[in-house]
Amino acid sequence: MTGGGRASALAVAAGLVALLPAWQAGFVHDDGPQILANPWVRDLAHLSKLWTTSVWSGVGGDSSWYRPLMMTSFALDHALFGFSAPAFHAVSLALFLAIVALVVRAVLAFGGGAAAAGAAGVLVAVHPVNVESAVWISARGDLIAACGGLAALLAHDRARLAADARGERRWRSGVAMALALALFGKENAAAVWPVLVASDLVRGERFAPSALVRRHAGPALALAVYLGLRAAAIGSVEGGLGGGVAPAAWLGALGQGVARLLWPVGLSMAPPPPGAVQLALGAAALAIGVAGLVAGARRRARWLVPWSLAGAQLAVAALAATRTGELADRYLLLPSVGLAWCAGLAVLGQAALRPASSRLAVGGVAALALGLGVASFVHARVFRDDATLWADAWRRNPASVRAAVNLGAVALAEGRPEEALAWMDRADALSPGDRDVALNRAAAFADLGRPDEARAELEAWLARHPGDAGALLRLGHLDLDAGRPDAAARHYRAVVARMPWEAEAFAGLGVALAQQGDRAGAREAIKSALAIAPDVQNAAALRALLERLSP
Repeated sequence: MTGGGRASALAVAAGLVALLPAWQAGFVHDDGPQILANPWVRDLAHLSKLWTTSVWSGVGGDSSWYRPLMMTSFALDHALFGFSAPAFHAVSLALFLAIVALVVRAVLAFGGGAAAAGAAGVLVAVHPVNVESAVWISARGDLIAACGGLAALLAHDRARLAADARGERRWRSGVAMALALALFGKENAAAVWPVLVASDLVRGERFAPSALVRRHAGPALALAVYLGLRAAAIGSVEGGLGGGVAPAAWLGALGQGVARLLWPVGLSMAPPPPGAVQLALGAAALAIGVAGLVAGARRRARWLVPWSLAGAQLAVAALAATRTGELADRYLLLPSVGLAWCAGLAVLGQAALRPASSRLAVGGVAALALGLGVASFVHARVFRDDATLWADAWRRNPASVRAAVNLGAVALAEGRPEEALAWMDRADALSPGDRDVALNRAAAFADLGRPDEARAELEAWLARHPGDAGALLRLGHLDLDAGRPDAAARHYRAVVARMPWEAEAFAGLGVALAQQGDRAGAREAIKSALAIAPDVQNAAALRALLERLSP
């Protein structure tokens, strides 16, 4: 086995050990609505919809995110394995380990030795900030973007070495294809392009217009195709993500990202907002980053490639944080690649290291990797289920509305409505007027046998937000339980008119119509519910009712 092969094997093995708890992880958080409850994931006949709509369209939501390749991968997983959590996790882990191997190849391609490449690969594999991307199924878009982006970088460099024009064209086509796949996985892959330019500088390429066109026409075409399909799917290229950015918010997010990369402790699915320290760190990181880019470009230093990768992706991650309200760990996957690459070059990249210094450097990297790996192993365990995930998030950030709401939802699902109400009260105190709080509070009242309070909660919400399908669905349930099938059917019809993929509404409508004596209508509604979601709630009772309604 070559030095590069041994480095890749070591890095992949380190990742497998650090992420062993992923095999016990389930479907958590967005995995429920985005995958399990999404009818477009359940049937490959809906593949075209996944490429012509936003991420949340399958469950009736609007979104600025267009990630059709990620959604297609979920549909293919379901077609092959059903909703098997270990199988979904196996695919995500395979993608993550492919990224680790690509990191090793990239370091070698740009002049780093096997030791530097192995160190970079191991650090990416065991860095705790990457646990969220590797272990949370809904973060697969980040894996696809990173995998495609690194493949595009390697193909871009390989085209330079092609023996003839035909070979170069093949590699240039590969660059375009890899970048397109990355973009269709997640939007942040667009920031790979500056890294391609940095690699041109490092390699001493000409920047005459004709040379630029030859090297970058493929990536430009890939980006144009992506932007065109994105605009068609969500109505515009920016999809609501445009507008100004407050410099302080962006710098704070930038500093928060740097802090997590350098000191990855207290990681959480619901991190607190950045403070003054992170703002100062962001300003310092921006100054250092720009100075490094200028120095690297002047010297055409080989570390310019990973430096530009870390810088461009951190800038995009901070921008995303200003749009979503928080800097998620998954945004930091590619920045961690750039940082680990730079670290590998700096610590083990000098072939002329004296033996004693070399041993000390290897020992230091090994100790760091061990510490990071243990932290990753511990952090990966919180993705076991929603209760564990959100209890950890609340412990680390007791001001998180999301953590409180989700802990309340867990309590509801496990039959503890009193506890759920307490969590909703905490969430309401943190953020009054939250939709999830209102709907979950109504569900808790209903479970406690207090339907009048549940109805009052839902009607108050609908007075402020007419036509809310979630509130109408719950009102339908209340009316059905109260023996008012006419009112229940009216609410369910309103839901299916807005969300014709909502199996639960069709199921309720079928029961309501059966109580009204409309056997034919009841049969059609129940058939629709079971066709959309064969495992819809009370599926066995619905099938029995359907049998009784058969002519």
